[in-house]
Amino acid sequence: MLETLSEVQSLDLQRDALAVERGEVPTELLAARERRETLRRDLAKVQQEHEALRRRVASNELDLKTLQERRKDASEAALRATTSKEMAQYQNQELQFTTRAQELEEDTLPLMEELEGIAAAMAELEEQLAAMTPELEALEAAERERLTVIDTRDADLADRRARLCNEVEAGLLRQYEQVRRARRGLALVGLEGGKRCGGCHVQLPIHVLQKVRRGAGVTRCPSCGRLLVQPTED
Repeated sequence: MLETLSEVQSLDLQRDALAVERGEVPTELLAARERRETLRRDLAKVQQEHEALRRRVASNELDLKTLQERRKDASEAALRATTSKEMAQYQNQELQFTTRAQELEEDTLPLMEELEGIAAAMAELEEQLAAMTPELEALEAAERERLTVIDTRDADLADRRARLCNEVEAGLLRQYEQVRRARRGLALVGLEGGKRCGGCHVQLPIHVLQKVRRGAGVTRCPSCGRLLVQPTED
């Protein structure tokens, strides 16, 4: 029965290796993903800057339109004035609105130029993202294929393991799985040099060695708790 359990462990170790292999994402793909995320973060930041600046420009343009309308109203009111004092008041308002409108135009112009620059930077980032898409898609497709191969191999090993486990006594299988979890995969070991545990390398007591050599049931290492297998005769 221990021979069958040894085969189970062999399959488990192969599955462990596949799990490690599954997690080893190709460096080219990792680099491409990181590059994409960096571009996305940069683009999102530029888009936020663009939106904030666009709102400022739109607000200035709205204020400018209001000033121009009020200047026009003041100009027309000055023409309709019936006294020189009233005319002077409206002309003064018209001058104030004209001055404020000029100042607002001067303030808005550099904002519009900055907005154009940000729009260009945004377009450049979008172009870079689009340019790298085919390469990244190809790498992602290759990764999916790699994982499919690994998963297929793992499913085959799992099926073989299940069939073997049916041949192992339930209590022994539970012991094996408990030790395997505790000892990070290696539950069943042979004798090292004929007298040491093949797992923890501690020298075993004589009575333990004799029990293992006789094949008298299941023997566990008194130090690490691993299941000990009778050494193979040369």
